[in-house]
Amino acid sequence: MVNAVLARLVRLQREQIAQMKALGYSSWQVGRHYLGFAFVIVVIGSILGGLAGRFMGSGLLNLYRLFFRFPTLDFTMDYSAVALALVVSTVASLIGVLSVVWMAVKLPPAEAMRPEPPTSFKPSLLERAGLTGWMSPVMRMALRNIERRPWQSAFTVAGLSLATGLMVLPGSMADSIDYLLTYQWNDSQRQDAIAFLVEPGSGEALHDLEHLPGVMFAEPIRVVQARFHHAQRERRLSITGLPKGSILNRLLDGNGRRIELPDEGLVMSQALAEKLGISVGESVQVAVLEGQRPHLQLPVRGLIEDFAGVSAFMEIDALRRAMKEGATVSGAYLIVDETKWESFMKKIKRTPRLAATIVKKDQLRAFRTTTGESIGILRRMYLTLAVIVAFGVVYNSARIALSERGRDLATLRVVGFTQREVAGVLLGELTLLLLLALPTGLLFGRGLVTWIITKVRTDTVRLPLVISDATYATAVLVVVGAAVACFALVARMLRKLDMVGVLKARD
Repeated sequence: MVNAVLARLVRLQREQIAQMKALGYSSWQVGRHYLGFAFVIVVIGSILGGLAGRFMGSGLLNLYRLFFRFPTLDFTMDYSAVALALVVSTVASLIGVLSVVWMAVKLPPAEAMRPEPPTSFKPSLLERAGLTGWMSPVMRMALRNIERRPWQSAFTVAGLSLATGLMVLPGSMADSIDYLLTYQWNDSQRQDAIAFLVEPGSGEALHDLEHLPGVMFAEPIRVVQARFHHAQRERRLSITGLPKGSILNRLLDGNGRRIELPDEGLVMSQALAEKLGISVGESVQVAVLEGQRPHLQLPVRGLIEDFAGVSAFMEIDALRRAMKEGATVSGAYLIVDETKWESFMKKIKRTPRLAATIVKKDQLRAFRTTTGESIGILRRMYLTLAVIVAFGVVYNSARIALSERGRDLATLRVVGFTQREVAGVLLGELTLLLLLALPTGLLFGRGLVTWIITKVRTDTVRLPLVISDATYATAVLVVVGAAVACFALVARMLRKLDMVGVLKARD
C-alpha cells in the first residue's frame, strides 16, 4: 500500500524531482523526503496494527477460557512483537519505496522534464506462440501488461494466494471437528452412557447395571492399568477388555473398516504404536499394575484410528485369563431408553458402587459449544485478515497500475475506447492474476492446514485432515468478493482520467 501511494506521489512530482536534480541535489537528498514519508505511514500503520493485535489477542485468549478454568488469565501485550512488526514493515516498505524513487532519480534532468514516452508493448509470449487468436484486443493488452511487469504480477498472485489460504484454515478446522464428532461418537462409540464401578466387580455387578431403570442393553468392559515397554520406550495407560464382536464400542482402522479383537494379543491406537515404535506382528512387554501384577509379552494384532487419547484393547476373556481372574467387570457401555432417562439418572446418583457415569450427549453438547465458539472466533479473525489482504493487494496493484498508466488509459478513451473497454484493460489484468491466484491459494491453504494439524497433534487430541468442498468454495467467494469490491472502487477512479491533459500533450 505504501508503494502504491509513493508511486502516485513520485509520478505527480516527477518534474519537481528533475528540477531538484538539475539544481545539484543528490539522489539521497531527493529520496530522503519520500523515505521519511513512507516511514511515517509505516509507523502509523504499525500503531494501528498493534491496537488491532491487542484486540484480536484478547479474543484469542477467550479460546483458552472456553477449555480451561484458570483462576485468573489476563492478556499481556508483547511489545517486542510490535517492535519486530515495525522493523519488518519498515524494511519491506522501504525496499518498495526505494525501487519507486530510484526510477525517478536515475533519469537525467533533461529527460525527466519531458513528457513520458508511450510504453513499449511487444507481443506476449502466448501471442508469439499463436495461442491468443480467440482473445479480444483488451485481453491481449492485459496479457502484455502482466508479462511486462513479472515481479509485480508475481507478488500480486502471492498476496491473493495468501488471502485464499487464510480462509481455508478455519473452515478445515470446522470440517475436521465435524468429522471427528461423527467418527468418534457415532461410528465408533455408539453407547448412550458409560458406567464405571468403584472397584472391579463380578458378574453380579454387570447384572445390576443391566437392570438399572431404562437400560436396554449393557456391554461389559474390563479396564486394567499397565505399563507398556518396547525398544527403550515406555508408556503407562490402561488396557480395555471388550467382548468379541462388541457393538457399542467398535474398533475401526484408518479406512473406517472394523477390526475384530483377536483371541490373543492386543489392538492399539496408531498413535500409541508410533510412540512405542512398534508395528503389527511385533510384541510389546506389558507390566500390569494391579491384581497379581503379571508381566506379559503380547503381540500387536491390529492398529485402530482414534482421535482422542491413546488406547489398547484386548478380548475381555483373554484379558481375564492373563489377570488370572473370573468374570470381572470394571463397568459397562449402556443403551438407555430416552423415555426413562430421568429415572436412570436418579438411580445412578443413588448407587454408591458407581464411581463415575459419562453421558455421551452431555459430552457432545459441551464439546460442540466450546469448539463452536472457538471456531466462530477463528473464522471471524481469519475472515477479517483475508478480506484486508485481498482488498489491499488488489487495490495496491490497481493503484500502482493506474498511477503508471493513467496517461495510456486516458489516451485509449481519446482514440475511441469505451469506459468499459478501458476498465477491461486494467481490471482484466487483475482478473487474470486473481484466476491464477485462486488455485494456487487453495493448494497453499491445504498445505498450511496439513502443516498445522500435524504440528498440533498430541496424545490428548488429534484432528483428522478434512477439507470440504464448501470450505474451498467459501475461501474463493470471500477473496473474489473482496476483489470485486476493489474493482468497483477502481472503476470509479477510471472515470476521472484526465483526457483533456492527454489532448494537450506535446508528444
